[in-house]
Formats: sequence, structure tokens, C-alpha cells
Amino acid sequence: MFDREGLRVREHELQNQIDSMLATLDRQTQDLHAAQQQVAQLRVSGASADGLVQVVVNSVGGVVDVHLAPDAFRRSTPESLGRAMTEAARRAGEAAHTESMRIMGSIVSATETLPDLPDLVPGAPSLRDFLPRLEPDVGGVPADREPDPDNPDDPRWNRPVLRDGWQ
Repeated sequence: MFDREGLRVREHELQNQIDSMLATLDRQTQDLHAAQQQVAQLRVSGASADGLVQVVVNSVGGVVDVHLAPDAFRRSTPESLGRAMTEAARRAGEAAHTESMRIMGSIVSATETLPDLPDLVPGAPSLRDFLPRLEPDVGGVPADREPDPDNPDDPRWNRPVLRDGWQ
């Protein structure tokens, strides 16, 4: 026989679950938009160890501003000043990456509490596959050593500011 009351109860429970999921999704969408705005406006600075240079970058490490100490040209050579600029830009880029990951990380990790599509529809693809990873995949490559401060020809002085940006 057909249990109409049991079916109504199950439909009501299912509707409540869907309503709850939609409310959570709406809240997380708003949180994601706010986080994206925060990352878009992010400005982070990094300074050289000698204090001659300060570089300001945006969330993806793009240089926004460079400040030189008033006596930078008297206290430094063009080569060492160039290294100081590279060092400051690298530090700022790393800080921007870290801060972007911190801001977006709370949003991405919040999705872990939501049911995924395969939980509701067996065999469906996971929506989590479309979310950004919190940690860049460097394929087991060790982190670069710092450039040799006494060797202006060290190729590590010319490496990119950000090797792994937010995708």
C-alpha cells in the first residue's frame, strides 16, 4: 500500500533540507562576493632588508608603487639598489599571496560543510573540483634559496615576483 502521510513527511523534510541548503548557498555567495571585493582592493608592502626600498603590490603581486629612501642613491650602487627592489617586490608579492589565501581560504573551507552534488545525485561530478586550491601545487619542487647577496650575476635575482598566483 501507499503511505501518503509518510510521503508528505518525507517531502516536507526534503523541502526543508533544500531550503536550508539554498539559504546557506546564498549566504556563502554573499560572503564570496565580499571576499572578492576585499582581495581586489588589497595592497601589501614589502621592504628590502637594508631599508632602501619599499614596494607596494596588489593582490596578485602587481607593483602599484615603489618608495626609495631619500638617501638611496648615496648609500647604494645601481646593482645593489636593483637587488633591494627585487627583494622588496618579492617580499610584498609573497605577503600578498599569503593574505589573498587567508581571505579566500575561509570562503573555500566553508564549502566543506555543504553537501556536495554527488551526495544528492549519485554519480554527479563534484562541485569542489571547480573551487581553487588553497595551496599551490609545486610538484614536490623545493622552495628556491635566497639569491646570493654577494653575486650580482646570480640568476635567482631575476626570478618572477610571484611563481604561483591566485588562479
